[in-house]
Amino acid sequence: MTDAHLRHRFHRRSLEQQRPLSTVTMAFTVFATLLFVLARNLVAGPAIALSYRIACVLFLGLLVTGVSKARSTAVFGSLGVAYTLVLVVVIALNISGLEQPMLWALPALLVIPICSAPLWLTPTHFFAGTAIFYVSGLPLLFRQPQIHDVNVVAWLWVLIGAPTSAVFHFGFYWFRRDHFLLENRLAQLAATDPLTGLQNRRAFMEQAERRLAALGESTKVCAIFVDIDSFKSLNDQFGHAAGDQTLSEVAQVLMDQTNAQDSVSRIGGEEFAVLRRGGLASALELAERLRGAVACIARPDGYVTASFGVAEHRVGESIMALLDRADEALLRAKQSGRNRVCAERAIPLDPLQLLGNGNPGDPNDPAASVRPQWDGYYLTSHFQPLYSLSHQKQVGFEALLRGEQSDGTLVPPAVLFAPRPLSDEGALDRASHAVHLANAQRLIPGEAWIFLNILPATFVAKGYADQLAGIVRLAGLEPDKIVLEILESHGGSVDEMSRAAARYREHGFLIAVDDFGAGQSNLDRLFRIRPDFVKLDGELIRATIPGTQQSILPKLVSLLHQAGMLVVVEGVETTEELILAVESNVDFAQGFLLGRPAAQIAPPDSVNRLIDRSFDVIAQGRAHLHALFESKVEPYRFALRSAADALLSGIGMDDAFADLAQHELCISCFILDDRGRQIGPEVPGVAGGKLGESLEPVADPRDARWDHRPYFRNAVLLPGVPVASSPYLSLASGRPCIAVTVAIQSPEMRSVVGTELDWSAPHLPWPASE
Repeated sequence: MTDAHLRHRFHRRSLEQQRPLSTVTMAFTVFATLLFVLARNLVAGPAIALSYRIACVLFLGLLVTGVSKARSTAVFGSLGVAYTLVLVVVIALNISGLEQPMLWALPALLVIPICSAPLWLTPTHFFAGTAIFYVSGLPLLFRQPQIHDVNVVAWLWVLIGAPTSAVFHFGFYWFRRDHFLLENRLAQLAATDPLTGLQNRRAFMEQAERRLAALGESTKVCAIFVDIDSFKSLNDQFGHAAGDQTLSEVAQVLMDQTNAQDSVSRIGGEEFAVLRRGGLASALELAERLRGAVACIARPDGYVTASFGVAEHRVGESIMALLDRADEALLRAKQSGRNRVCAERAIPLDPLQLLGNGNPGDPNDPAASVRPQWDGYYLTSHFQPLYSLSHQKQVGFEALLRGEQSDGTLVPPAVLFAPRPLSDEGALDRASHAVHLANAQRLIPGEAWIFLNILPATFVAKGYADQLAGIVRLAGLEPDKIVLEILESHGGSVDEMSRAAARYREHGFLIAVDDFGAGQSNLDRLFRIRPDFVKLDGELIRATIPGTQQSILPKLVSLLHQAGMLVVVEGVETTEELILAVESNVDFAQGFLLGRPAAQIAPPDSVNRLIDRSFDVIAQGRAHLHALFESKVEPYRFALRSAADALLSGIGMDDAFADLAQHELCISCFILDDRGRQIGPEVPGVAGGKLGESLEPVADPRDARWDHRPYFRNAVLLPGVPVASSPYLSLASGRPCIAVTVAIQSPEMRSVVGTELDWSAPHLPWPASE
């Protein structure tokens, strides 16, 4: 018991245990003293007035009451000393005037120190109380005649009472001490994680509840949840010994970086928790320090990392509610890439307040715009129109969040959407939905769609589908007019988004995938989520087939249409891009050419005329393009027809194809049987020598079968008529090519005669898109 703090705890614990026993024992002593006083009145001889002796008994009763309420060992010991002194006074008053006072005093003087010895809390109290008792009792002996019998009694009183008292006191004191040490040891074992030495979950929760209950109104406390990243892989690959070592090292980091006032615990598995006094900013700073320190811990395959979630206690909140919010922040840190710190979600904006209780403002009044304050800025909505190219009209509006200064100056997007330590992008994302819907109810025509951008993490958040549906209806809208545009971003697996999409569709929402062709937005995402709309990244408009100037957009649109998805092209900025979108059968388009994002809706008339003119340009150009293509292919059709006639008349392949092979674009000439297999060797053309040998393993077509190709099927359907295919990527040459083929019937068999033309030069015309 050398530790002063431990000794103090022992004495406090003894006080709690001794108080009831001392109260009962001393109360019984008060009753015995009262009998002692009353018995004195039955004996003859002069006596001190009864009222004085009764007053002493009453004072003893008051001291007993004080002992029952004592809250410190010092007060408890002082009351005990006062109690013994009053007992000595009562004895002295009660034996006054008796012929044989020692017969009355000796039993009390002997019994009192012995019986009270176990009740003293500390050796100091015992020595002080016992010494004062004996010193105050000596005058009772010295007042008696100094005869041999009195001296013997005095020595017996001291020699019997004092040692017996000491034995009783220290025996009981050691018993209480050993019991406390055992209890303390068991409590430590029950409250400590044996591997790391930190508090376990039960002890942490109990201590946290006590701390929160004792908080002042202005005192702030934060919880930090810590989870070691990829811990299961560490155990699986390198064994549990490596995992245990990592847990111990992470625990040591937590202890080194925190102070004595912080509660640090291993909650379970690879999860830890810290309860820290201070605000959210201080807790986030600590979490970042912890993250950096943990990242310096080595593991066999690199370095350990951990994810952190931080939440600040709110007035009246339980520890479980606080930890739930910290755990939610930790989950977002995991979903957004691990090895990072995420703060709790900000308290969401009240949709009721934003939506003005469903009363739309004047659409022509800019002052009616909903502009809630957010982190020093004002949030507002700008809407960019989407046009149906076939209908040549506005059919929807994408809501885009903007930040404004108090003077109306726009905040740069890089500033508005920059990561902030005290909030998360998900909170801003959810707030934007309420803002957009509040503004859309007064601006957007009732038949138009509203495209709301939504982060994947928000999209998959539990319960958000129901919450958003309620906000939409509160705005006086219906979910079937809302298109949720899933942004290209981390957060939420494809499986989670697929399940979430089903929940939103139950309410009637439409789903769009944004920026297809960039980052996370790929074909797997499309086919798992099955969106109603696919928004193509603007760069896809300008993407061309390698080695040509032909756009890949028509083929991509055709693929998405076959998958049952409508196509939106973003970033249309020039008339040429608009014409390409129309020519590619794109369903909807948006971009600066068709309308910039703005707080007010612009009239669509001029854009409608622009789209109509694009259709006219395409109609005129399609005929011209077809004529150019046909004029370029016609010589090859004629030469192929001549070669076919020569073959039917019995002329050999080399001679029959001699003229055709000399044409500028001819790669090769060939004959296919009725199953699409090549008959004999192909005759090389002049363009064949330009091709490289990178595809040499598949360059020989003699073992291949080609009856699945359109150029074979089309020739069979029109026997005797030379047909030209659309450009395709040749497996033999690796270049865009065109095949001209004709089906002929000889006495022996039906065959398809053809030639493959090199169509990779940029100046060559391509036929109009299907």
